[in-house]
Formats: sequence, structure tokens, C-alpha cells
Amino acid sequence: MYETGHVLEDRYVVESILGHGGMAHVYAARDRHLERDVAIKVLRPHLTELDAERFRREIRALARLSHPGIVSIFDLAQGEFVYFVMERITGGPITDLGPYSGDVAEPDALLRTFESVASTLGHVHRLGMVHRDLTPQNILMTEHGQPKLTDFGLVQLTQSTEELTKTGFTLGTPQYMAPEQARGDHTAAFTDLYSLGVVLYRTLTGDTPFDGDNDTALLYQHVHDEPEDVRERNPSIPDALANVTHALLAKDPQHRPESAFHVASALAAIRQDLARAAVGRPHAGAAAASFYPSGPVTFRPLRERWRTVLDTGPQWPSSLVATGNTVMVGLRSDRLVELDVRDGSVRGTHAMPDEVAHAPIVVDSDVCVATRDGSIRRMRWPSGEVLWKRDHVELAGVSALNNDLFVTLDDGLLQRWASDGSTVWSKQASAAYASAPILFGEDVFAIDEEGGLACVHTSGSERFRVELGVAPAPMTVSQGVLILQERSGEMHGFDLQKREPVWSYGLDGEIWSAPAVWNGFVFAASWAQRLECISLRTGDTVWVRDLPGAVTASPVVASEVVWVVTETGELCAFGARDGTLVDQRPISTAPIQAPALPLNSAVVVAATDGTVAAYE
Repeated sequence: MYETGHVLEDRYVVESILGHGGMAHVYAARDRHLERDVAIKVLRPHLTELDAERFRREIRALARLSHPGIVSIFDLAQGEFVYFVMERITGGPITDLGPYSGDVAEPDALLRTFESVASTLGHVHRLGMVHRDLTPQNILMTEHGQPKLTDFGLVQLTQSTEELTKTGFTLGTPQYMAPEQARGDHTAAFTDLYSLGVVLYRTLTGDTPFDGDNDTALLYQHVHDEPEDVRERNPSIPDALANVTHALLAKDPQHRPESAFHVASALAAIRQDLARAAVGRPHAGAAAASFYPSGPVTFRPLRERWRTVLDTGPQWPSSLVATGNTVMVGLRSDRLVELDVRDGSVRGTHAMPDEVAHAPIVVDSDVCVATRDGSIRRMRWPSGEVLWKRDHVELAGVSALNNDLFVTLDDGLLQRWASDGSTVWSKQASAAYASAPILFGEDVFAIDEEGGLACVHTSGSERFRVELGVAPAPMTVSQGVLILQERSGEMHGFDLQKREPVWSYGLDGEIWSAPAVWNGFVFAASWAQRLECISLRTGDTVWVRDLPGAVTASPVVASEVVWVVTETGELCAFGARDGTLVDQRPISTAPIQAPALPLNSAVVVAATDGTVAAYE
């Protein structure tokens, strides 16, 4: 219809075609009056009256809507063809945020995005409209991460007697169509909720709930078949999120959530619960991305909230964790100590058979603790009652999924343990493991001391095994990229989909800590007293900053700040985006080998001499 370079109304310069369908073409264009990028949707000539009405209906709907979650309409004109001009959305579909990985940063962004979409839908419904074609391609992301609803061509104006469809005739996208829509029955706000459930299901798992050879088979499944539980397709999905997803997919509209606003509230509650639970898992260090959902938000110099001195402190590779208002510190003096996060007072002490060698893990209402003598126990918190223990397991590392534990052992075993401590499955490697397994979505990754990388499904079936030949140091994973490290200082980005390295990066000194990952950045600190920020996708340097000492503990990220502790006892804070120095202060004359713990509005640090302090 239009060629590149064509100018409409002496204003809009056509740059390329973005897409086309039976009703309209969509072009990328430049508004040379306001010097901004726009999209132009042009009605095709010689359409049926039904398609022409759909186009007019979309224009009327968008003209009535003004909301940050809905694509904005800028102009309407009729020259050679009827067209309207709207903002251009440069990001991809909302499903690009998935699948759900269990990495703290990604679920937080995913849930915030779906909260926004649900709230926007609530606004649409409150104005008496039903979208009726909610698909990933109609929920697009801006470059700043804001979801936008688009394509209101099938909108139903529920306050009008005019109907675009009649009983027995359906319009929409079969993969995302509600049962009542598939049958040609009455549609309403609950119809959009079902479609939102399908989009959420696909984002969480990577697949839609139903897949048929043709549209008729798909529609039949939406009407008659129950979808497979999302947790069967992706075990990392929390129960509460699975429940919301399946409530949206209820066959009976009356069994779906009351409104889109209720869905937004439910997702917000889940996100907040996950954030509270996050500090109970060691997200800093091996097998984690070192992102925490809260921490000090001010860029002014920190002030000390409290300081406590214990007889000893945590030693590498242990970490601090928290539950409720309690910070748990595993000590070299064979104890697990509970501190009140508000004032640093000791709330409880639990004797251990040896030094606490790994970070405690909060699992439901229990705490799992591993000690240097090779034992691990699960205790009821806060009573300390031992529910079970396993002795003489030479533990290399441990990670948790819901109530189960995944462990790597010095004898080359990768195992899944059930909540009662029994072994669910076991996989043998050719060499010993030296660090914790990594959980990413439905897969578990572990690398042995000879550089053999194993990928095993959480059910125990082996996905693949790759011989990389790298001497392993703590690794992490984010956005489908596994970051492998060699103790000597080499880092490698391994693309999990391609199953091959995609970049390499050399640090100046030895690596003892896992990198932190946030917003597409990798933050790595080495024995060479430098913090380096590189691109997760390309391995290119973004910025580099000097540190006052060597680093053993992993950097962590919270509230757009990178927190680093050193072997010389300092706490350093840098702006994550540009490396701006926010704060640097001495905590102790002893080394700090446990990563800092951002918690609510404070950050907690613990040195090996027993000094524990909180700053805000």
C-alpha cells in the first residue's frame, strides 16, 4: 500500500512495514513535525463491512481510552486510505519475560508486568469494554519495560446494543480464546480474564495450555479439556501463582476471579510474599544471581543502625539469611545465632556439631543447616527441634526448590532430597563436585572439577551433559545464560539454548565468589581488588572500579546498588548502572567473607571476628 519513503499529510515518513493482516497494514514511520517514531495502521481498501466496522470500532475504543498501559492514538486521517497514527512499541511480546526461572529478579519483573496488565484490563472493563483478543502479540513491552495493550479491533462495547458478533460466530485467536467465546456465547470481562490466564500460562511455562492440529481442535480443548498443571510443566512456579493461573482458566466464568483488579491485587500479594521469602535463601554466592528485592534506597552516606559483636563470625563460603525480623548467622564456633534485624539483639542460639560451613536455608517454616563435619539437618524454627539429619555427606553445595533440596557431593553425586530427607533421585558424575547446583526453571545444573557440565530435569531425567574442560569456580545463571568461571580468573557466558559458549572475559585475579547478575549486567569481583561490570549478552566491559581490598564474598545487588565486602573489612556500595561510588566504610579489621545481606531498608554485614552491623 505504501512504500518506504512515502510521506503522508506532508508529515509522516514511512520507514518500513511492521505487520499486516486481513484488515489493515501497520507501518513504522517518523513524525517529522514532532520528531518522534510512530506506527501507522492503514485500513485496506475494498474490505467487507464487518472488517471496516472492526477498524472503526478500534479507533473509537482507543479514542476513549487514556491509560499508561494502553497504546496511545495520536492522529486520525483519511487520504487515499483511512488510517490512524499511534505510538510505536519497540519491545517484544510479554511472553519474552518467561519462562519462570525461580531467579529472584525475573519473577519480580514478571509479576509486576502482569500486575500492570491486569490493572489496565480493569480500567478497560470499568469503561464498559471487553478486548476479546488478548494475545502476547497484543500485549507489547516498551523499551522501558512498560506493557501496553494494543489491537482493539475486536473490542466489545458492552454499554452499547450494537454487537459485532452474533451467537454461533466467533472472532479471536483460537490459542487464547475463552470457552464461551469459542462457543459463540455471550462474552464479557471474564472472557478477557481467561485469555489473560492463557498468556500467563504461556509466559510461565513457555507453552500454551492447549495445542491442536487445527483451530477446531484447539477450540474443542478450550471448551472441554482441563489444562495440565503449570507446576508439571515448570516445577519452579510457586503454588500461589499456579492457583491464580488456573483460577483464570476456569471453564465456568463464574469460577474465575471477580475482576481484573482482583487479579492485580493477588499478583501483588504473591510478589510481596516471594520478596519476603527471598531473604531466607542464599541468593548471594554459588547457585544464585545475587539479587535481593529490597535494601537501602537512598544515595546519601549510610548510617549505622546497630552493631553486635559475637565470639566468631561466618567464614567462606557461608552467607547470611533472614526470616521475618530475624537474621541467621552461622558461626565458626559451631553455632547458629539468630539476631533481631531491628536492633541486633540475640534472639536465639542453636548448637551445631561443627562449624556452619554453608548458608542456612529457610524452607517453609524450617531451617536446613550444613556443617563442616559433613552433616546436614532440618530444624523446626524457632524451636530448633531436629526433624531429620544426614551425617557424613561430604556436601559441596545445596540449593532449594519449594520444600526439596538439591545437593552436590564431593564424591560426584547430584541428588534431590525430599522434605523428609530421603533421596528422590541420584546422578553420578565422573569427578567430584566443588560448588552448589544451580536451579533454573525446571532444570538443575552442576559442574564437576574436571569441567563436565550436567543438566538434569528436576524430575531426574538427564537433559544433556557437556565437557567444557574448565576448572570450576562458583557459577550462576540468568536469562538463559550460564556464567561459568575458572578459578584463574576466566569467565564464560554459556547459552543454554544453543548449548555453547558465546563470550569469554578475563579478570585480573583469582575468582572465589560467584558474580551478581541484574538487568542484563554481570558484576564480578576478584582477588585483584576490582569490581567489573560486563554485559550478560556480549561479555563486553561496561565499567570497572577499584576496591580497597581483595574479595572472597559474592557481590550482591539491591535497589540498583551493588554491595561488595572485602578481605580487608570494608563495605562498598556502587551505583549498578554506572559504577558511581555511593559509600565506602570500614566495618572491621577482620576479613568479611559472607556476602552483604540487603534486608528491607538496611544492609547487614558480618566479619569473621564476629562483628555484625546493620546500615541504612
